[in-house]
Amino acid sequence: MDDEREIEYVGGLFCGAISSNFAKPHIAQFAKLLNSVLDDNGIVIYVYNKKEEKPDINLLELYFQIDIEKLLQKGQLVFVCSEDIFLNERGKLSLDKALDFYEFEIDKYRKKGFEKVLVYATKDKFYTNSMDIEEILIFQKEMKKLCQRKNIMIIVKYIVDDFLEKDLASLLSIHDAFIFDGAEKGYVYDYWGLMKFSLINLSMKEKIDYEHKEELKRMENLKILGELSESLAHDFNNLLSTIVGYSQMAILKESDPQIKDYLDIIYKTAFDGKAMMGKIKGYIKGSYNQKMGLHKINDILIDSINMAKYKIKNNNFKSNTTIHVVEELNSGKCIYCNEFEMRQVILNIILNAIDAMEDGGTLTVRSYDKDEKIFIEIEDTGTGMSEEIIGKVFAPFFTTKGAKGTGLGLNTTKKILENHSADILVDSKVGVGSKFTIIFSTNVKQCSIVKESELEPEMAQISAKNILVVDDRYSVASTVSQLIALLNIDADLETKGEKVLKRLEEKEYDLIICDYFMPNMNGIEVSKLVKEKYPYKPFVLMTGYLENNLYNVDTIDYILKKPYTIEELSQAIEKAFRTVDRSKNKRYNIS
Repeated sequence: MDDEREIEYVGGLFCGAISSNFAKPHIAQFAKLLNSVLDDNGIVIYVYNKKEEKPDINLLELYFQIDIEKLLQKGQLVFVCSEDIFLNERGKLSLDKALDFYEFEIDKYRKKGFEKVLVYATKDKFYTNSMDIEEILIFQKEMKKLCQRKNIMIIVKYIVDDFLEKDLASLLSIHDAFIFDGAEKGYVYDYWGLMKFSLINLSMKEKIDYEHKEELKRMENLKILGELSESLAHDFNNLLSTIVGYSQMAILKESDPQIKDYLDIIYKTAFDGKAMMGKIKGYIKGSYNQKMGLHKINDILIDSINMAKYKIKNNNFKSNTTIHVVEELNSGKCIYCNEFEMRQVILNIILNAIDAMEDGGTLTVRSYDKDEKIFIEIEDTGTGMSEEIIGKVFAPFFTTKGAKGTGLGLNTTKKILENHSADILVDSKVGVGSKFTIIFSTNVKQCSIVKESELEPEMAQISAKNILVVDDRYSVASTVSQLIALLNIDADLETKGEKVLKRLEEKEYDLIICDYFMPNMNGIEVSKLVKEKYPYKPFVLMTGYLENNLYNVDTIDYILKKPYTIEELSQAIEKAFRTVDRSKNKRYNIS
């Protein structure tokens, strides 16, 4: 492909379009392409995501200079709503449904004599809210295969505001060519053309040399920190894998309620550790991927209270005082949030309340619903605050604890709540105590109408009998094998990647779960050896790393990030089997 040329129809071309929420609703360069396809008796499949986003016919006719009613009657223009067709019974986007739809529709149009088929779709927050980046990457890879197999052209418009930079980079790497929405000239670029375009624009900036040198220095420092955090994250997540695995097994086997509560705190704190490590690395790299989900607000409050009980007992013992905890949890709603960050908010306020009650007192945690909103009140009978201190309490680096405080706790709390579109109010009187009120007005749902599967991951149904677990750390491999045993599947261990092929010759295994970072031979190298000889053997890669660049390795059927639960493990195994089933005719790049 030349460095730059105007976009035209090319069968088998998987094209990415870079746009934003501030651009026009339709790509300018698309008008000429659309008309050329229609003039050649081709068909255009226009995919929009949500029902309320259905294109305005009058605007489309004006913008593209076409007679839409006539095209609809001739069958040359088809509107498809992702929300209507691609969602499964759980309301989640389904890759299988999408692929089945496209396969059927394209074959149908080809039988009607349409040689040119152009698909125009948009990837925005509709996808990022419904799928994680791993699933979106798999989705796009399968769409590219479909594009090449059916010899059609697909244009995917990415709303860059709705993706993290690293996730967008991973998605764009799948495409054959690119166009820029709103560019003065409607050129299509390959990777080299894209680089040239970027450099020309970069060279037009004032003080570019100075800014570039300064940026390089900063990036070098961040690179060092990033590499350090990557190694630390890997080792830390390996430790957490053992803690999570054994604590979950202990929870399942333990009958004493109090011990189960203690184990549950260990289990959830380990996952908070994983989230915290991801956040640290995200700050270093300039982006942080929030894992959002639907959670019962009372469950988050109970977890936070339980996590704070160690400090209450410690304070009671040291100062010979008593802090009573009163729980008035009456909310019946769920909230769409980052569970770790929300626990961080609640726990931070609770710990501050405990510090304010040096002579003992009462800590009251309330939740209730009013006017479709969730209210949380955390109240103490401590020293209280003056009006002057209340005015500064959320300011960065302001603290009343002296050397013991950083002044960042409540500032971080407010930022997290603002990111969740929540408000926080403070009411306090010196000598009486303080009350913090958190109000959630959006992203709220009644728990009684929420399916349990939306709140807790389900255990996948697996037909495997034997699995080989490969990890150079025996303790980690042993944890994985014992979790697999809880799924009623036999698991054998191997600590050396170079011995995997021999193990496969000695015994039939339904699937391989292998660690990524191992000495002598890493998990990717092992996967290539396995796929060369056993192309239909499902291969799951475990990793404690936090990068997404592993998703472009086609010998990996699923990536399982440490630490993980038994439910996530079962789903990883099930998804790996499904990936292999979809790829029976797949050729692997094992060079």
